[in-house]
Amino acid sequence: MHELTKLVDDIGPEMVNYLYDPLTRLKAVLVMDTTAFGPTIGGVRMRQDITTEEIVSLARAMTYKMSIFNFPMGGAKAGIWANPTLRGPRRKAMLRAFGKALKPFLAQDTYISGPDMGTYAEDFPIIYEAAGLQYVAGGILQKEKDQEPLENHLTGYGVVASAEIACKCAGLDLVNATVAIEGFGKVGGGVARYMAKSGAKVTAISTIDGAIFNENGLDVGRLLEMRKKFGDKVVLGYEDAKHISKEDLLYLPVDILVPCAGPYVINESNVDRVQARVIVSGANIPITQEAEEILFKKGVIALPDFICNAGGVICGMIGMVGGTEEQAFACVKKLIESTTKEILETAFKEKINPRKLAVRKAREKVLKAQAEKKILPMSSIIKYLEKRLKL
Repeated sequence: MHELTKLVDDIGPEMVNYLYDPLTRLKAVLVMDTTAFGPTIGGVRMRQDITTEEIVSLARAMTYKMSIFNFPMGGAKAGIWANPTLRGPRRKAMLRAFGKALKPFLAQDTYISGPDMGTYAEDFPIIYEAAGLQYVAGGILQKEKDQEPLENHLTGYGVVASAEIACKCAGLDLVNATVAIEGFGKVGGGVARYMAKSGAKVTAISTIDGAIFNENGLDVGRLLEMRKKFGDKVVLGYEDAKHISKEDLLYLPVDILVPCAGPYVINESNVDRVQARVIVSGANIPITQEAEEILFKKGVIALPDFICNAGGVICGMIGMVGGTEEQAFACVKKLIESTTKEILETAFKEKINPRKLAVRKAREKVLKAQAEKKILPMSSIIKYLEKRLKL
């Protein structure tokens, strides 16, 4: 609890709720950061090594993400202490126990849930059914593109859109820029796909099983096909590359580094070894505040994670109002590009690191909402989103 109190401030978190089921041995936590706008929204992460502090920080990242894009909902995040590879009856039993525990929050729209690291779209009908509810995430939220969830495409697409703006500010051309991607999963695969389509040269990727590097570029299309068969072991089966350690990927002399895995992988102990000129985060909270400041002083453009990886959230907002795939791609590009450009231009003008500026702006909006106490029902939020997204 002592460590958790360090993360409490004038925004939240408003609630940290531990969940336990003795029959399935479910151990989980739900964090709702702020209800200043009404409902909270955030995914469910399943890993054996999560911490409450991590889930609290991720919930805050969601608050900032919703706020910076003017979506009237607060941030939340849930975590389940379990092996994400768990399948079959044991997984279903655990998910049902989790859904039953979440019923008071799901039924009142206090918490809106969805997939995150270690959980998948097919898990959520099970969770909601156990809560006595129907999982209504239809339309584009259940759509696939190239045998991948559309959300994964849109998150990766948004990261690349943000990277293009950052490259222009750094005097780089995204075409032929070299890119290293830490984590070739849901988000990292989408980043690789759209980096390649944009003309960038993906030179390195990593998974839990290792990392590969080829200074002349990797065949992203082949890697994506191989991943369908080999999963994380794709890095072991791809031959036209050098095998390197996962940690060393972070220190490659590339133009763009994209962390797409766990939290705080760039920190005070290793930030001096990072050579990339631009860092665009696919993961949430991959860089500590202290490392962010060091990078800024070194002249590295490190984009705020809650801006550049917001494609999945924007997809969710489009899905809530019944938008199309075409509208989702257009909105992701427009909102992420314009917000990235605004933050970078202001940050350079004020000589402040971009994430610190973005946090300040997001906090101002949340604190204003707290003071006004105009909590919106879901019906009003839907109407607002339709206008905000111009659908």
